[in-house]
Amino acid sequence: MRSRLWAGLAATITAVLLTAQPAAAQATVEFSADSGDRCRHGVTEGTLEWVEGPVIRPAVQVKGTLSDSAGPSICAPDEMHSRATFTAYNGATVVDSEEAKADDATVAVSIGLSDPTGVTSIDRVVVQVCRYSNSPIGTSYCGQAAEYKMP
Repeated sequence: MRSRLWAGLAATITAVLLTAQPAAAQATVEFSADSGDRCRHGVTEGTLEWVEGPVIRPAVQVKGTLSDSAGPSICAPDEMHSRATFTAYNGATVVDSEEAKADDATVAVSIGLSDPTGVTSIDRVVVQVCRYSNSPIGTSYCGQAAEYKMP
């Protein structure tokens, strides 16, 4: 009988503690960046969702698409692919960086940016699209980096 009382009391305390914790703060910002060429061969767009809270690991969820020469165009195919880089910062310190790649297609981008230790928050994300040659010898170039601050 006493075991049941302790188990019931423990379950009640656990339920109260779980419901009493403050909710995680969330804010969403739309992003867009391109490769900077006149044909806009490489384009990424979507949302950055900041998730922070006392219990939840500070993170930015990246959701969107990356397109590389993916639509009808008057521009000729160029034997290059696009890479979008998402770099998370806290002040001047890089917290995390992830990449997505597309080659003559549109791909879904779903990336989580966070500090590997789970402690440092992210105050801004820099998004940049670069294009690289598909052959070992070739050229590469990048569009202007776009910076998005935590709202």
